[in-house]
Amino acid sequence: MHPVYLNHLLVFVDRDTYRALSASGFLNEHFACSEERTTHDQATGMSWTGRYYYGRQTYFEFMNPDKTSWSPRDGLAFSIESEGGAEELARRLKQGTDREVRRYKRNRRYQDQDIPWFWSVEIPRRDDARLISWVMEYDPGFLNQWAPDLPPRQTVSDQAEITRSGFLTRYRSAIGDDLDNRLFRDVTSVTVALPPNEADLLEAELGFYGYLKLGPAGSARAKTGDADLRKTAETADGPAASPERTKFRGPDLDIVVERIPPDEDRDGPRQVGANGGIAGITAFTMETQPVSVTTTHTFGPACSLTVDRTGKAAWFFQSRL
Repeated sequence: MHPVYLNHLLVFVDRDTYRALSASGFLNEHFACSEERTTHDQATGMSWTGRYYYGRQTYFEFMNPDKTSWSPRDGLAFSIESEGGAEELARRLKQGTDREVRRYKRNRRYQDQDIPWFWSVEIPRRDDARLISWVMEYDPGFLNQWAPDLPPRQTVSDQAEITRSGFLTRYRSAIGDDLDNRLFRDVTSVTVALPPNEADLLEAELGFYGYLKLGPAGSARAKTGDADLRKTAETADGPAASPERTKFRGPDLDIVVERIPPDEDRDGPRQVGANGGIAGITAFTMETQPVSVTTTHTFGPACSLTVDRTGKAAWFFQSRL
């Protein structure tokens, strides 16, 4: 079975938080190589706008709620780096589940042309789902057509052309790559809070992807191993006592799935539940370059980033939309 890595995280925030993120000099000029980008897919008529933060092999994006074609929901995007892996995964999912499985090609607009970008494999969610998930396999010809004069200019094989690192090198190069002078390196863990039916589906997907179920995740939502970040997790993300959490380990990522009672989520996506929780991505941690002092940066009442001096950082989210 082909390894299934993290590709990126997609997080919806409210418009005030999005403005605060966009205006942050620390975040956009110091923390990560970043850009605001609008992507069009002429074949589907879909478009979306967000702020993108690029690392070595993974990235994360905050969506502009006013300029995105679909309903607000967070996303976990995975990646296969072996050609033909998406087709094999789609076949295994169809054989192993009784759910619909979709495999389709996504294009990206470049100089008035739609260029094949990646294959996507997904189990469709309902329109009111709190989280979506899909697996990407990049098209090996994309880098020969999208900004082809930028690094990486040559790849050894088709295998190299569909790696996350190769694509992110191109994306960073397009905005003036300065990775060495930025703090962010890669996403290392993510915590999601979901009602039972959505948690069941995500856990089943992780099983198909080869993620190892480790059992109860413990009390702190952010598993960084650092006391300062654990303390911040408990104060910014609620008390230590919490609903059931289960931890999964993949080839490059830990995922904590938190089950929230259905009545906590009765108001719909992104709404505050009975115990002050939210549905979707509630926290994620990152590898960063070490800094001299641990700092916390807030972007309104619903969003904060703690950067630890030891080379770790964590985002925390509360009520958003």
